[in-house]
Amino acid sequence: MPCSASSIRIRQEPLSGSADLIDLYLRAYRPLGDYYYRHRVEVKGYLKWLRHRDPHGSFVAYDGDRRIGFIATDSRWNHGTVGAIHELVVDPEYQSRGLGRALLVRGMVYLRSQGCRVCELWVGERNQRAQILYQSMGFQENGRWGKWIRMTRSLEDLSEDLDSEIALTGSPLYQGDSGK
Repeated sequence: MPCSASSIRIRQEPLSGSADLIDLYLRAYRPLGDYYYRHRVEVKGYLKWLRHRDPHGSFVAYDGDRRIGFIATDSRWNHGTVGAIHELVVDPEYQSRGLGRALLVRGMVYLRSQGCRVCELWVGERNQRAQILYQSMGFQENGRWGKWIRMTRSLEDLSEDLDSEIALTGSPLYQGDSGK
């Protein structure tokens, strides 16, 4: 059972191939069908790839000691001008509570701090829930490939958006800790 919002923290930390992160990934993606790795060894390899792409670009959400979500960004995606969000995962028990939005903001702030001017991500064409979140955060469709939609957003106006997000929530999700 989820704890109160005051017990949730987001920490910057490299992703590991730990069993709890693999389980979290599988729980979050199972309802979506086509858009995920199904075998534990594949997920572990994917998490390793994400960590390798940008060891400082991942943030993990905790409820107490339990990992409940994460975002993996890549500030070196397109020679440093375009940052990528490769993965955004939220435990199904914690969805629709602002955690995905908080992780997304944290990832975009990180990318901007690394000099990225644009953020891109790919989302499954049937993942309407994620598309709605991304659109609400200023992302726009910018191409398709198979079952995937490319969405992009400028990071240059992020400070105004971020101030609005923090003011709206007042949530400890935005405060977190750096994990350092």
